[in-house]
Amino acid sequence: MYESGEKRSNRPDPTMSIETQTQSNSIETETIDNPERGCGYLKEGKAYLRSDVGAGGELPAFVEFAQPIPFKENRKRSYKEFPGLQFELAVTGPGGLTETVPEGEASRHVERLLADRPTGTHAGEMVEFESHDLLLSVGKSHYPTAEEFVNEARVHGVSKAISVTSGNAPPEINPGRTRLFLIHPNAVETTKEVETTFSEYDPETDTLLTVGGEPVKDEAKTAELCDGDVEVTLERRLRTAGIFGYTYLTRVVYTEDADGEIPKYVQDYEATGDLDVVKPDTPTPYSEQEAFNEDGELIEEYHDHLDSDAIVGELEGAEDEIRDFAETYTPDGEGGFEAGPLAVEEMERADFGDLAGRGWVEAESPLMADDALEGADDGALAVVDGEAVFPSNNLNVEQKGGYTKGVSVVGPYRVESRLLNTGGRRVKVEKTR
Repeated sequence: MYESGEKRSNRPDPTMSIETQTQSNSIETETIDNPERGCGYLKEGKAYLRSDVGAGGELPAFVEFAQPIPFKENRKRSYKEFPGLQFELAVTGPGGLTETVPEGEASRHVERLLADRPTGTHAGEMVEFESHDLLLSVGKSHYPTAEEFVNEARVHGVSKAISVTSGNAPPEINPGRTRLFLIHPNAVETTKEVETTFSEYDPETDTLLTVGGEPVKDEAKTAELCDGDVEVTLERRLRTAGIFGYTYLTRVVYTEDADGEIPKYVQDYEATGDLDVVKPDTPTPYSEQEAFNEDGELIEEYHDHLDSDAIVGELEGAEDEIRDFAETYTPDGEGGFEAGPLAVEEMERADFGDLAGRGWVEAESPLMADDALEGADDGALAVVDGEAVFPSNNLNVEQKGGYTKGVSVVGPYRVESRLLNTGGRRVKVEKTR
């Protein structure tokens, strides 16, 4: 369940301009975790691209390229659209420049796209070739190496600040399908032969090849005897910009300010589903985080803990079998299972009065046969803590980008349930009178 934030006032401030006027509804704002990151904490009144995925789910928390791909750094702070799938297919696979970690992620991504809706018979009609991804740079001042960013992403997900204004709408995010590819200025290690003088020699980054035109046999001894003005040939190890991986985006969020206010244009974006308004939770410094030390370095024993790629791969292969079993069998109370679908109608009906005003509540999906969101005339919208949320006879089901939406009016309550494409279900109840 999402934690509750402060309610915002519905009444606009008459002293504010149209551009800065703020207003709100009576629904409590979702509160999101605010751990210390390499770039600090969440800032108030700021938009972020978010990747709310973790190890053990359908999607990997972060997909690395085993060998980062050289790519001219995008020095702009903002994102740009990027043909991610075409790029990934070109650089991975047999004979490619690199491979993903976990391996074969491009194929699994294509399978997920194909499962979203029917595809065509040639590239122009295929869903996978409509893949809409983004590209953004990671600052080396906050993350000296790409590895530091990846370690953080696998623990907390990705949260990258972007600019959103009245004339600059947030990007369209298809949850769990839109990927954010990331560039780091030091991602790629390469070498370059340099002719210079010994005074420019740095043993940390250079290897002596020749001194005064003669090949070097013992670098350490030669370095001790060299004069600063002597001509040398060096093999210099350099780090250049490159794409080191990507994450699956789930949404765009905008953080309200300290007074719980947001600009009118942000409210408009929220109303059209382009972003979610959230409230940052109390900051959690590195010293209070399990996976990091006080300096923000990943604790050694946590490296193996995060390496769940093999486990996730095995679970993905058995996903359909597990789901079929769960829909066919129920526990018999004696450590075994008995056939028969779960009778949702026998569950206790959810207390809408208790759910009203609590914002989005995490829920479970009923079995397919009892699921009104799949288009049935009756059945349950969701299950919340063992209680069934039933629709009325005026249930409206609608397919949206990234989720299936079901709205039902039951007495004085408006009940909305969302079945997310990335898995999971949420329910929100509002009292209308």
